This record gives sequence, structure tokens and C-alpha cells, in this order.
Amino acid sequence: MNRWVYVIIALLLVPIQTTWLSAAGLHTVRPDLVLLFVYFTGFYAGEWAGILTGSALGLIMDFVSGGPMGLNIAAEGIMGLLSGLLGRFFLNTTATLTMGMVLLLSVVDGIVVFSFHQWVMSGIPFIEVFRWTILPEALYNTLIGGFIFWAVVRRLDIKKPWADPASYSTPIV
Repeated sequence: MNRWVYVIIALLLVPIQTTWLSAAGLHTVRPDLVLLFVYFTGFYAGEWAGILTGSALGLIMDFVSGGPMGLNIAAEGIMGLLSGLLGRFFLNTTATLTMGMVLLLSVVDGIVVFSFHQWVMSGIPFIEVFRWTILPEALYNTLIGGFIFWAVVRRLDIKKPWADPASYSTPIV
């Protein structure tokens, strides 16, 4: 994909997520398109691309959110790193694998954000936040991530940089 198209899509995700998806949410739970974009970037392009994309989009989210500065930079950067590391282990992806990893990363993202909020303002019970926010948002992201994989990603011919057989070293006999 052309780099400019990639950058335009990335920059449009934050306004779409903060405006249109607020209406598509269930109660306070809405899908996290930035997390999904960072996941697919890190998984298919590597951990550095995931970290840089996640941190850049996290910075933009911090500017427009009005919340504590640095929270989204750290959370999205960590998600980019984790998705890049997970991408090295799986060469053949399926919708089920994608949905499982999006669920895992979404729960980890929710716990990272909760931990930061707990550090800043204590007294929030974890089980309530997990039951009413983290888990439903993770399930929502999982369904949308599976749909994105089914509708878009599996149709693209994406080659992982480390999956090239020519880059493997031949054993000495």
C-alpha cells in the first residue's frame, strides 16, 4: 500500500473514533480503531513499525482527548510492540487467531489504562471496571478485528519482512 494512503488512514482514525464511533458505542463501550490499526501494523510490519505507529497515534489521541498526557502514547506503543512480537511467532494467520490476539491485546490495553488511572486516582474497583468496560470493549474490538481481517486483510498480499525464505541461513553440512 502507498505510504501516503497509510498515513491518511492513520490520521483519519482518531477523528472517526472520537466523533462517529461515540454514537456506535454501547453505553460507554466503543470500538478502538486505533488499537486495531496498531495491531495490524505491528503484526504485519514488525515491532518497530507497531511502536512508532502506536506512539504517534497515541500522541494525537492525547492531544485531542483532554486526558492525562502520555497515557495513550504509552498504551498504544506497548500494544504496537506486543503485536509486533506476536507477529513473529505466527506466519499463517486466520480470523480465529486474529480475533484471539485482538482480544488479548485489548484486555492488556484496558489493564494498562486502568493501572494508570488507579495510580493517578485510587479507589476504582478493578472487577467492576473489568466487567463493565474492559471485557465488553475487548469483545467489541475482537468482533470488529475479525471482520476487518475477513473483509480486508486476508485479501491483501502482505509479506512479512522476516518470512522471506531467501533470508534464512542454510545449514552447513
